[in-house]
Amino acid sequence: MTDISISLDRVTSGDALQKVDQAIAQIGPEDELTISMEAADAHDADQILALLSRNNFDYQPRGSHDGKKYLITARRRSE
Repeated sequence: MTDISISLDRVTSGDALQKVDQAIAQIGPEDELTISMEAADAHDADQILALLSRNNFDYQPRGSHDGKKYLITARRRSE
């Protein structure tokens, strides 16, 4: 099992979606992807969540304990 973590600075940029798209291409059936961003950007995460759904991922969004980060943990759906 491999864990890949990426941090997004600007969630609304095309670069953020491209970064997530490149990461999900590397994720195998037992791997986990963690995406982190500033909590203030959480309302802009819809495009990222849609990208994960289109690529057959289950995901769990959550806030960090200190309230500063928004995290999305994703894994490929079992077939």
